[in-house]
Amino acid sequence: MNLIDELKESLRMEVRPNSEGVDYLEAVISLKELDLLHSLLKKHIGPATKVSGKEASLPKKIQKIVDSLGGLRIEQSFFYRQEGKQVIYAALWPWQSDPNRITLKSGVSKTVPAA
Repeated sequence: MNLIDELKESLRMEVRPNSEGVDYLEAVISLKELDLLHSLLKKHIGPATKVSGKEASLPKKIQKIVDSLGGLRIEQSFFYRQEGKQVIYAALWPWQSDPNRITLKSGVSKTVPAA
């Protein structure tokens, strides 16, 4: 089972309309789901590359993916794993307006953008 299918099956979430099958998922989850979400991300991707509260220096190709998602603020987390030209990624954006909600943006980039 791929990451996005497992996330949809395992977590209670509000899926946003711009989600695209198994290639991109954007959803809002409750803070109560965060531990399960972290365990699924670690299983499929590995540990966070950028953890909340820390800065991260990402390779240029990965930074382009992050930029396409809207960038990363200090309180956000980012996970990715590259396999050949494919990148599986997930970004977690805690809401400042409601600390009990988190936006999840996860997807598969078929080819890594050029540097």
